[in-house]
Amino acid sequence: MKAPRFTDLIGNTPLIDLTRLVSENSAELYAKCEFINPGFSLKDRMANYILDVAEAQGKLKRGDVIVCSSSGNTGCSFAMLGKIRGYHVVIVTSNKCSIEKQNHIKALNADLIVVTQDTYMSYGENYAKENGYFDVNQYNNIYNPEAYYQTLGPEIWKQTNGEITHFVMTGSTFGCISGTGSFLKECNPKVKVILADPVNSNIYAYYYSNYSNSKNDLSLNSSLSEFSIIEGAGKSAPTKCLDFSVIDEVVKISDEEAISTCHQLAKEEGLLVGGSSGLNVFAAKLIANRLDRKQVVVTVLCDSGIKYLSKIYNQEFLSKNGLKSVKMV
Repeated sequence: MKAPRFTDLIGNTPLIDLTRLVSENSAELYAKCEFINPGFSLKDRMANYILDVAEAQGKLKRGDVIVCSSSGNTGCSFAMLGKIRGYHVVIVTSNKCSIEKQNHIKALNADLIVVTQDTYMSYGENYAKENGYFDVNQYNNIYNPEAYYQTLGPEIWKQTNGEITHFVMTGSTFGCISGTGSFLKECNPKVKVILADPVNSNIYAYYYSNYSNSKNDLSLNSSLSEFSIIEGAGKSAPTKCLDFSVIDEVVKISDEEAISTCHQLAKEEGLLVGGSSGLNVFAAKLIANRLDRKQVVVTVLCDSGIKYLSKIYNQEFLSKNGLKSVKMV
């Protein structure tokens, strides 16, 4: 009898129909169920790919230490995959990371370091450099977008029979939207790629102020003027994984819009997903509602809502953060 290992189940996630959420005669709307991956998120794809490449290049051997700076999900993926491959794993995250994701990382026997929101990336980089450890460097690692170019893009193209016209996705490292979008545009240059940007992110400003065209301007607007409770979405400045040439449009989405959509998905579709998924679906609905039925919009359900029961599915938390208007399921 042959059966796969649990981690062999990464990828090949189902594409589900969410068209009933948009207006009549609008575009068809579909979503990839990335929360079905073994680590319950999209990030399993990237973590698995980066480890495969590092091992093939001789950069990792059993017993080595891996350091990963993460808002949570990538940390969960490396904690899972790193341990079973024989590595010691250190995850550096911020105090914004949900307690569920922190406990997930610790339950997988990885070391967890929690620092402030604005220092976790630099802390992880310095920690790895000072100790000579392998730094995942997911925000600037070229194998991040390549992972999605090789996996998610082809899956979407195949599952839509090449009929996809619009791909909508948020980003934090921006590897997924860059890699997936690049593959889809190679298959059909007419495919539009739309980045959904949360309120706490500066990428919308970078894109429409043409900062992306000037290498000297990548540090502009590096501070965040607003706070968002959505995890794993948005950035103060572009990462090296963000390919602006792939992006056709950026739309700005509020916390209330994203989280209300999460509760709508739970109530109407039985889908318990995270805040970035709600952000994606709300943005995808906006795009789909301005198109006709001949168009096909695809987005991504990035991770499971079980990772956020203490936050976006907690009325007390929502009220404390000014989201009393969000209707709980």
